[in-house]
Amino acid sequence: MIVPASLILSLAGFAAAQEFPSAYTNPLLAKVLIYSYCDGFRHDSIPTAVKQLQAWGPFWNVSFDATEDQTKIRTDNLAQYDALVFVSSTGNIFDTQGQTAFVDYLAKGGNFAAIHAASAAYLEKAWSPWTQTLGATFDHHPAFQTATFVKEATGEPATDPAPDRWTFGEEVYSFTSDPRKLGAKLLFSVDSKTYNDSGTPAGQGEPHPIAWQQEYAAGAAMKSGGSGPGVPGRSFYSSLGHANSTWMDATFMKHVMGGITWTFSSNTTRVASGFYSGTSPTVRTGATNNVTSTATTQGTAVLGSDQVAPSPPARPTTTSAVAPEPTGSTSSSASTSGAIMSVPAGAWAIAAAAFGAVLSASF
Repeated sequence: MIVPASLILSLAGFAAAQEFPSAYTNPLLAKVLIYSYCDGFRHDSIPTAVKQLQAWGPFWNVSFDATEDQTKIRTDNLAQYDALVFVSSTGNIFDTQGQTAFVDYLAKGGNFAAIHAASAAYLEKAWSPWTQTLGATFDHHPAFQTATFVKEATGEPATDPAPDRWTFGEEVYSFTSDPRKLGAKLLFSVDSKTYNDSGTPAGQGEPHPIAWQQEYAAGAAMKSGGSGPGVPGRSFYSSLGHANSTWMDATFMKHVMGGITWTFSSNTTRVASGFYSGTSPTVRTGATNNVTSTATTQGTAVLGSDQVAPSPPARPTTTSAVAPEPTGSTSSSASTSGAIMSVPAGAWAIAAAAFGAVLSASF
């Protein structure tokens, strides 16, 4: 009997999620839409990415819906989501109504996250609401190879799970511009001495940006007197995530989930009341990009979820007196990540048991 690889990935992904429940304690259930429509090159890791996000979500009080249907990018449908996550979406990803809905979502305080090839959306003809909200546009990458990524910020949910020097196989993206010029905070760079490239654009700045976040999404066009909190939501982007094996790695998943959940504390959607008392947005003074507190009139969140989160799934029991160690660390030592085998043995034991049950039932 031949068992589909997708089943093995699904079982292993669920097991990895159970091994790594987060300390994230938001009492509300955040709703997030994964959008992976491609009008250009399509990564074969997209199905794995979607399955992993949906497997990890319950442990972070996040409910992930997923679609590649352009007609789902509409104002009324997007209103239920606290964030939109774009997983390697390429090309002209929205139709005309979708562009209008996306702009409206940003203007009402919607949060944004994008992974890997999403920076190649609107590549041939730039569209500023997308480009500025993401932070930069893809320029090129050399061949897939091992590289070392350097942590540039500490105390951030997207960086704390990773070591200071994080080594694994990846497509190292370069960009046509520097996201820091839009006010982005750099989370990871790449050590140029650890991989081979024929040249990188001077315009992307130094150190070479790999992942970043914006306190306010720079592409949001705020309208005076419009509905919503009166400030844009947050934006997170990571250029990592090319390979299926990377999405099966616990450290990488913590990086992505940390970035996504960081956007929720923008306090611009309904789920933010799980972080703060009341629903009025907190206007964050000192942000380095396109909004200042003196120019902002606070309003009420009109997007997102107000559902109470269910109890997280129970952690699996272990016969060992010592729980499996998570992949990676927060120490300054180097770590190799991105291989399926980096999932702890306990996680694979759960997957193997489930896989064995499937095989037994099939003969």
